[in-house]
Amino acid sequence: MKQISIILSVILCLTACSEDKIEANYKDVTVPFIPATDDNSTEAEMRRSFFAEHGSYLLFNDTLQHIELGRDVNGNMQYFTELLDITYEVGSTSTTNNKFSFSIISTDENKKIAIDYLENYILPHISGKLKPFSWFLANKITRDYIGKISTPYAVAGQRAIIIATYLLPKLSDAQKIQYTRQIMNTIIGKLATDNAAAFDAFTTISSQYYNQKFTTPESDAENADILANAGFICKGQDELKTDQNGYYPSQYLDIQAYARLITANTMDVIKTKYAEYPLILQKSEIAYNILTSLGYKE
Repeated sequence: MKQISIILSVILCLTACSEDKIEANYKDVTVPFIPATDDNSTEAEMRRSFFAEHGSYLLFNDTLQHIELGRDVNGNMQYFTELLDITYEVGSTSTTNNKFSFSIISTDENKKIAIDYLENYILPHISGKLKPFSWFLANKITRDYIGKISTPYAVAGQRAIIIATYLLPKLSDAQKIQYTRQIMNTIIGKLATDNAAAFDAFTTISSQYYNQKFTTPESDAENADILANAGFICKGQDELKTDQNGYYPSQYLDIQAYARLITANTMDVIKTKYAEYPLILQKSEIAYNILTSLGYKE
């Protein structure tokens, strides 16, 4: 198992290195996602072919760069290592309690199975601006949230979307469709919030409530009704990012919730489920139109 931690794990020469050191690539963010030019392995060919056809990078490992910098005066080799951090967000000043680890797909045969699944079950639903920068096909994903362990099927970050593929060889076509629905729930929620600027018409409807508090009701049902009348289908969160009654959600949570709602349901189902809440119906219609314009396909 490998621990995904910080985006850069750098071991630099603290003393003079030899003149034959190799320079690591710090500035071009695309280079670490491309196989080395002298890599003629089956995996490298898969990754090149995938990018040429789909325009997103393909990864099978979180080690983006591991480069020899040269030997120090004691003869010890020094390295520059860059790891993919799925929790990293450009410009973010907050930290997360989520820690992720994963196992790697061990055979080329299973890598081909994973690519086939991605191309035939996931990618048909995603095009245009919703295409992620990269896909990371792992064997199994493990999340540690303050000691609580879970095994999510997918994790979405700013630089990559990770999909767990260990179940695929055992799934029937019908089961793969169900698996896809669960994965898309995570993917579209993240991709929608990454394109938040496109949701202005959506967020305007409930903008007066974002991040506000209201008198905590006596029951979850009453809390849900208050939120629904204001156009929300999810709870807000406290300072510890824990769902709480008496809190309206943030814009981020609002967009994410509706994106997941649309991914998991047809519009007919949504109209039936929320028939008593006109603001939810209005926001659902707008969110659906925005997502489809960005590249989401049912």
